[in-house]
Amino acid sequence: GLWGLVNNAGVSTFGEVEFASLDNYKKVAEVNLWGTVRVTKAFLPLIRRAKGRVVNITSMLGRMVSPSRSCYCVSKFGVAAFSDCLRQEMYRWGVRVILIEPSNFVAA
Repeated sequence: GLWGLVNNAGVSTFGEVEFASLDNYKKVAEVNLWGTVRVTKAFLPLIRRAKGRVVNITSMLGRMVSPSRSCYCVSKFGVAAFSDCLRQEMYRWGVRVILIEPSNFVAA
């Protein structure tokens, strides 16, 4: 079986809501949100059988917004909500769902 799954994919883009295209929202959500959902659903039966855990890496921007980061924030809010729902659903199966929300950082 599979004991653990870590979802850590993430992409971002910058732009104010008025100027961010719908395609930007879709591209970011496709990786950050839908990628997490797809991978989790694919492996969940194995995780459940092993009473394992799912670890989703989001961002503090999944709980607090930041100007010009709406595409990213929307996708990470979605991952946080998905994780919270999954945690409640998997509790009875002994599966832990952990959400890690790192702070913002800038690569040098």
